[in-house]
Amino acid sequence: MDPAQAQQEATHVTLFGMWLDIILGVGKILGGFFANSFALIADGIHSLTDAATDIFVVLMTRFALADSKTGRPNEHSRFETFGSIAMGMVIFAAAGILLYVAISRLFETTALPIPAAGGIVLALLAILAKEWIFHYTMKVAKLLNSSLLKANAWHRRSDAISSVAVLAGLIAAQLGYAWMDTVAALFISLIIAKIGWELCADSLKELVDTAITKDRQQRIERCIRGTEGIRGITSLRSRYSGGKLILEVRLLVDPSITVSAGHEIGEAVSLALRGNFSDIGNVIVHIDPLMGEETRGNHLRVADLPARADVMKLIRQSWQELLSDDDIENMDLRYFDHGIEVEVTVSQEQLPARLARQLEQAIRRLGYITGVRIYHKLYESADPLMKS
Repeated sequence: MDPAQAQQEATHVTLFGMWLDIILGVGKILGGFFANSFALIADGIHSLTDAATDIFVVLMTRFALADSKTGRPNEHSRFETFGSIAMGMVIFAAAGILLYVAISRLFETTALPIPAAGGIVLALLAILAKEWIFHYTMKVAKLLNSSLLKANAWHRRSDAISSVAVLAGLIAAQLGYAWMDTVAALFISLIIAKIGWELCADSLKELVDTAITKDRQQRIERCIRGTEGIRGITSLRSRYSGGKLILEVRLLVDPSITVSAGHEIGEAVSLALRGNFSDIGNVIVHIDPLMGEETRGNHLRVADLPARADVMKLIRQSWQELLSDDDIENMDLRYFDHGIEVEVTVSQEQLPARLARQLEQAIRRLGYITGVRIYHKLYESADPLMKS
């Protein structure tokens, strides 16, 4: 699904749920007023807070998906996380207000009114409607892999659960326990507070870059090692951003391969990870050469070897009496833990064996040169397609 379709689908399901919340909220508040049910009124207020947060979800989803259009991954993904935190705070605040009113009613000295039986029908209709919109929203959230839509779906499920509590309180009130209507409102407040707290806590973990679980990391590492050309994994770092997992992995490859070959291996790892794990949004791959364990600590480290430009300058100086600069078509250096290997292509069609030995002896005096390969320039295509 392209970004435009994803945004349209997210907006559609959210706006549909918003209007349903408004209808249910107004209906439950009016029904609670006429049926003398505080639990039903509290549940209606909960539905209206759902509608308010739905508007916020639409705005945050628009920002969260905008980076896909600009081609800059995760540019706005934090907006979704902040949106989840803000929505959690709204839910928690609403729960606090309802909790305060419910407790106050329980300590009143006057007798509480018995709610009318018609409230039971309204509670049943609310349960069915909210359960349906929960499944619809969750289906879209999984399709788009959106943490914000998932959070909104669970918010809607909380309304369905609270309506169940209202239903139980109304039935108990009809049996003579009028205070159970207020207890149901108290229970609703606690459910809403729990959901709001968990939503804020999960999003805060994302903001502080909480890593994935050990089991998840092991599965990701197995996927990486299954890619051809990987010799090892030096490090694997992870964090969540906007519901998407961002990985930064440092891989070991054969030190003799070319830069382009190493790049292709990195691309293969990225494709394999995103193909096997739907929540991975971005993979940052670093390629390192594999060094022999048996030589580490006993020989030169790559970091201690001279820079490429300095080495090439010294080689040309060592060869100035044997080869001119025009005779050297190309020179490559390969860094290993045991030293530097040199590959040279010369323009001469024939290179005497005696001259080859002199060239090798001249640069071996540098100490860190451990191997020399000299090639003749055999053929160069004039076809630009062949050069590419």
